[in-house]
Amino acid sequence: MKVERITIRKGSREDLQKMPHMLMEAYRGIEEYGEKDIDKARRYIEGLYQEDPECFFVAEIEGEIIGFIFCNRFWYSKFEHSQVGAIHEIVVVPAYRHEGIGKMLIEKAMEALNSSKIELWVGEKNKEAIKLYENLGFQRKEKIGKWLRMVYMA
Repeated sequence: MKVERITIRKGSREDLQKMPHMLMEAYRGIEEYGEKDIDKARRYIEGLYQEDPECFFVAEIEGEIIGFIFCNRFWYSKFEHSQVGAIHEIVVVPAYRHEGIGKMLIEKAMEALNSSKIELWVGEKNKEAIKLYENLGFQRKEKIGKWLRMVYMA
């Protein structure tokens, strides 16, 4: 796979129909962190889009969507007691993992968020994602139940 063939673009409302199935596929093996069924996944995706439609990006290769990220420029963090940038969901379909696509999506989100502080939550057993976030400068903070909050500070 050549990273040069991958494009990151702003997602559209039309793209949303593909996201629930991609979300369900991405959480195979770590279902405890994903949605329980396709209808819940659809509602979750729609809610993320409505929060900040300008902060939704997709990764494509030859017109096929292979990943996406939802972020929010207006998130209020109860832990930081202030508005921060937030990454709410990032998915790369399993067949395209380990190609740098997740990094590209996160970098695009960080650029769009344009915030000195960005937070995200990740399942504590999602070791690959945690490693990626740490490699991008996120630091582990609170652990609540099965979730780990991570923060990037510019």
